[in-house]
Amino acid sequence: MGKKDEYQFDYLDDNRRFADQINGALFHGRQVVKPEELEPDEAQTVVTGEKTGTDSMKTVVDKVRIWKGKKLHILAVENQNYVDYQMVLRNMLSESIGYRKQWKRRKQEHRETKDLKNRNEYLSGMKKSEKFAPIITLVVYFGTSGGWDGAKCLYDLLDIDDELKEYVSNYRLNLYDCHEHDTFAEYKTGLRQVFEAVRYAADKKKLKEVMEENREAYSRIDGDTRNMLEIVANVRIPEKCKVMEAGEERYDMCKAFEDMRQEGYDEGIEKGMERGIEKGIEKGIEKGIEQGIVTGKAEGIIETGLDVGLSEQDILERLQKKLDISLQKAQEYFLRFGKQMV
Repeated sequence: MGKKDEYQFDYLDDNRRFADQINGALFHGRQVVKPEELEPDEAQTVVTGEKTGTDSMKTVVDKVRIWKGKKLHILAVENQNYVDYQMVLRNMLSESIGYRKQWKRRKQEHRETKDLKNRNEYLSGMKKSEKFAPIITLVVYFGTSGGWDGAKCLYDLLDIDDELKEYVSNYRLNLYDCHEHDTFAEYKTGLRQVFEAVRYAADKKKLKEVMEENREAYSRIDGDTRNMLEIVANVRIPEKCKVMEAGEERYDMCKAFEDMRQEGYDEGIEKGMERGIEKGIEKGIEKGIEQGIVTGKAEGIIETGLDVGLSEQDILERLQKKLDISLQKAQEYFLRFGKQMV
């Protein structure tokens, strides 16, 4: 597995998150699966037939729990970060192997107890009345470049006429793609913040709105979720945003976001001033080098401020502070350059 998939695999080791993922994706937030009801089970490994860089066979590993006798799978593989167009086939193979393992286990038990009663049961390796535990597989897509555009059922992969479909069994993915959702209130753990960050990775304005609406949660992100956000959504929350809460380390994503925004503004100001200096030097030939540079800086600050949506009052304050000039002079510059850029 790649680094992203490996960390997603670890993130769902926590039964609270595992249950939250199942409840949010399959039961629309209803608390059907309780963390305390989950029991560990061996991870299932499926050989896909693909070669890795070391010529060994690539495998797919599931995160697995037993819940009230049912087997729950959450795939933690490469497909979570890019669209795997053969995912339908992978899931079919994974579940088939899971059911066959159950049958082989039963067959061995019957061989030891010698309790199969007739020829049909003996050749089948199981009793006629026996049932297997259902396997529920959930594919979670964390890709930040857009929604899932691959097959969602077997029919999507087949070149098949409608009149033949009734004779070919279909297989449907249980797929959770956060790009198909606009709200994530059904999640009760850090998964909500992860999905929101992935969903709005390309829309910083919307992400900021979402963070403001749920500021309390975003101001106390746990360490695992912080790492998940950085790896999956490329959202960096630096150590300086760490806060202690009841002896536990938490991270203020709101502060990190605001700091990044301010850094971006400051960088824009510097670049604007550099552009202004260049313009000012040219103007300085006619109006005097010193005054030309100041004028150019003023133009750069005004241009950058308008670009990032600052109000006139904010721009005037920055002109006074950066250039050490009076309010009247700042207003003259804004009147001169502001109208040209609107």
